[in-house]
Amino acid sequence: MKAAQPRARRVATVVSVVVALSLAVAGQAAAAEEPIFGLSIAIARDDKGERVVDDAWVERQIDDANGFFAPLGTRFRWTIEKPLAEPHGELHTRADRNALTPLTETNAIDVFVVRALEDVDEPGRYRMGVCWTGRGGKRFIVVARTARPTVLAHELGHFFGNRQHSEVVNNLMSYSRDGGTVFLDARQSETIQRSTRSFLETGRLLDVGPPRRLR
Repeated sequence: MKAAQPRARRVATVVSVVVALSLAVAGQAAAAEEPIFGLSIAIARDDKGERVVDDAWVERQIDDANGFFAPLGTRFRWTIEKPLAEPHGELHTRADRNALTPLTETNAIDVFVVRALEDVDEPGRYRMGVCWTGRGGKRFIVVARTARPTVLAHELGHFFGNRQHSEVVNNLMSYSRDGGTVFLDARQSETIQRSTRSFLETGRLLDVGPPRRLR
């Protein structure tokens, strides 16, 4: 009987290790279901050489985007900041937008913050944002400094597969607002979740995880 006790302890230990590994794998799977994608943000300068928007402006855009995307299992955080050199501070033509393509990063969502963004189909009309397909099919986002807080979220909605605008008032993918709660519908939400899985499976975007804590 005494000889059986060490074996029982060994069995119990093996079981504990198996359970611990199973929990670890489950935890990793759960984390993979809630990826955090990195945003590379390039910011134009004004005539005094200062950034056209400050950190608080950028963080507000990201916070609003996370408010829509986090319930769907997708989040964003600011991982790269770089200056946006001239002549890219104002975009007026398709060629201007396409010229941003070489400035994009790999495995991140590129966001260019500019002084002015002119509509390429209606010259003289200025936009707050656009999700653009540049050279070689590279997609990126441009946001004007005049953008409302939900503009980045709207353009991310396009980036994640919702190509069409909605005619429903207060839908995130609509231009129409009446002061009510802004929302995504079920179809749009499913499209975002499907695109999230595709981005991860193909390696188009990487899960950067939460920021490291300083010890």
